[in-house]
Amino acid sequence: MLSKPQMRGATLWRHPAFMRLWAAQGLSAFGNRITRTALPIIAISVLAVSPAEAALLSALGFAPVVVAGLAGGGLVERARKVRLMVMMDLLRFALVMAIPIAFALGVRSFWLLVLVSMAVSAASTLFQNADTSILPTLVSKSQLVEANSKLQTTESIAELAGPGAAGILVDVLTAPVAIIVDAVTFLWSAAWLAAMRFHAGEADAPGVPVAHGQSALAALREDVVVGFRAVMQRPALRALLFATVAFYVSAGFFFGLYMLFALRTLGLSASLVGVIVSMGGVSALGGAILARRVSRWLGFGPAIIVTFAIGMAGSALLLPAAIWPGAGAPLLFIQQLLSDGAFMAHMILASSLRQALLPPNEIARANGLFQAIGGIGMTVTTLLSGVIAEAVGVPAAVMIGAGCALLAMIPLISPTLLRMKDEPGGEAEPQPEMEEVVLQDGETPARLAPLEGPAT
Repeated sequence: MLSKPQMRGATLWRHPAFMRLWAAQGLSAFGNRITRTALPIIAISVLAVSPAEAALLSALGFAPVVVAGLAGGGLVERARKVRLMVMMDLLRFALVMAIPIAFALGVRSFWLLVLVSMAVSAASTLFQNADTSILPTLVSKSQLVEANSKLQTTESIAELAGPGAAGILVDVLTAPVAIIVDAVTFLWSAAWLAAMRFHAGEADAPGVPVAHGQSALAALREDVVVGFRAVMQRPALRALLFATVAFYVSAGFFFGLYMLFALRTLGLSASLVGVIVSMGGVSALGGAILARRVSRWLGFGPAIIVTFAIGMAGSALLLPAAIWPGAGAPLLFIQQLLSDGAFMAHMILASSLRQALLPPNEIARANGLFQAIGGIGMTVTTLLSGVIAEAVGVPAAVMIGAGCALLAMIPLISPTLLRMKDEPGGEAEPQPEMEEVVLQDGETPARLAPLEGPAT
């Protein structure tokens, strides 16, 4: 089993624990896109929901993120993260399979979609927090951007292939059957993670347990305070948090109304919408590949700002313009190609910044804060988008979301980020000095240990 110090000078392609983490994430990311695309199609095309109900489905899918983010940060911090991720995979498999089983039995309920969406959202929140939190303990700081880029490259490929495949599967097999593909991917992920546990070693050690005699409410309050202070005491992370709030205020409008806007307002088919969304994967793949180069060209902090601004501007300007006659599909294609790549690069750099600046025992709780903020923003504004769309129409509601997107760029313009030219922890980390061992002919060393210093 390779320890983290031994892996500092090695490529991630020869890192057993990371490669299994990557394999687990790969097909699961593909399946997630199928369900994400299929659920609103079931609601709109099969159950004929209203705009308010469509927005409600989207909003309640984000609501559990608030609870799972705030309450789950401490849970992830204190858990064996790989074991927790396996449990969340198995839970998501069971939940997703409930939909095709129910439809096969003749139970076609909007509230079943809502309940499954909420439960899967909570499980995914814990899974993602554990996934992000364990990465800095598996690889060195100098490998964080590379590791995040590899993981997000897989997400980009899934974004490219998943929605297009989902649209075709929905048209050919029906949406409930298409969702079975997603359920199977969770079993794939669980199997790879189970194989990863041996190679994770001490990286999967549980954190500090709750103090003896401390109530659950007191532990939750402490977890929230630790996560909040960890972010607010670091100006760069504070700017990221404020930008996250602003981002989700605008994103709620687009997320809640995108399918209605594309299917009903623009009159596009489910297959075409799936292909359009998959085009974002082409751009996201480019953003994942080029993220580190962009950060070296512009400077690490300025790259975080510029990529965020490009992503927001693309959505704010192109989505409302798609209402022009004949411009719908072309402008949605361009918006996916422009915004998704910029956002992908931003996410990689921002995630790497949090992982590099925060100590290991605060990462999960800080991640929980970001997740909760995102959940609150998406829940409130997605619900609000449905109400506004009912009152003034979907096109006008999309215009309001575009205005919010333009304003969302302001909080991220931070002096700290503007001055941050180098990647945090990006320089090659010094290798531990190895003691010199004199061997007799034919002998091989079992292990070379550092001369001084505690084991990492």
